[in-house]
Amino acid sequence: MIFEEVRLSTARLEDMKHFYIHRLGLGLFEETEDTFTLQIGLTKMIFMQSETDQHPFYHFAWLIPTNRFQEAKAWAAARVRLSWHEEQDQTYSTNWDSHSLYFEDPAGNILELIAHHTVHNESDRPFSEKDLLQVCEVGLVTEDVRSAVQELEQMGLKRWGEISDTFAPVGDANGLFIVVKKERIWFFSEQKSNIYPIEVSIRDVGKLRIG
Repeated sequence: MIFEEVRLSTARLEDMKHFYIHRLGLGLFEETEDTFTLQIGLTKMIFMQSETDQHPFYHFAWLIPTNRFQEAKAWAAARVRLSWHEEQDQTYSTNWDSHSLYFEDPAGNILELIAHHTVHNESDRPFSEKDLLQVCEVGLVTEDVRSAVQELEQMGLKRWGEISDTFAPVGDANGLFIVVKKERIWFFSEQKSNIYPIEVSIRDVGKLRIG
């Protein structure tokens, strides 16, 4: 599954733009008075000024080359403070055969860099921002995880492993919805998940809008 576009809201548009452009060194794809767009490999990420008094935050992950995790970690650590969990600033998933690290942006979005070792996307060059290959995870917060999974399945998407009443991955290593129950604590974070407006466009599937 390929996320072609991910559209998120923020109450801190200028701070966010400065963070991604000047702190992380990403290129500005385009901007308007109320939005700015990043090109993360195959995915356009659009941040929009929030139209409410809320302070939205989300979880999303960027896929990196399977053989460049430690270089990606050094790249990130030179620019941001990495998040820690149980005295570790990275994690390995045996179920997914993947390495991940996490950090947060000024709006509290929980970003993940993930190397899936089942995906053949090796790089033969030193890691840089050009090796952020695509958005490969988008957090989807809901009151009812199992019902949300059924709706995604009706769109033609498939579960990726076991699901529970509070957590369910739907899609594949290239593109996953991380479906979580509202108020579940995000991994490598102290923040409780909440429902905020989000819109995604999925290749060969179409658009999905929440909130």
